[in-house]
Amino acid sequence: MKTLDRTLVVNEPVVFAELDDEAVLLDTEQGIYFGLNAIGTAIWRSLEHGASVHEIVSHILDEYDVEPVRLEADVAEFLDALEARGLIHDTQR
Repeated sequence: MKTLDRTLVVNEPVVFAELDDEAVLLDTEQGIYFGLNAIGTAIWRSLEHGASVHEIVSHILDEYDVEPVRLEADVAEFLDALEARGLIHDTQR
């Protein structure tokens, strides 16, 4: 798992559309859609506002009853998947 101190940003060609508690991402360069559940949507909104990974985890812990260690691992895995698909990137790169 990567450090919680990272700050990730949304890549330019990604469009976000919210539908109730879920959302859809569209990578306009690849023409691929990605669906997000309520937690994924909350994470994405936080990314759009410049939150660090640590801030995202803290926000979700405030909203949901979940084990912190499990949440940190799940958020890191989700963000790694978004990064691997080219939807976000680390500001340190």
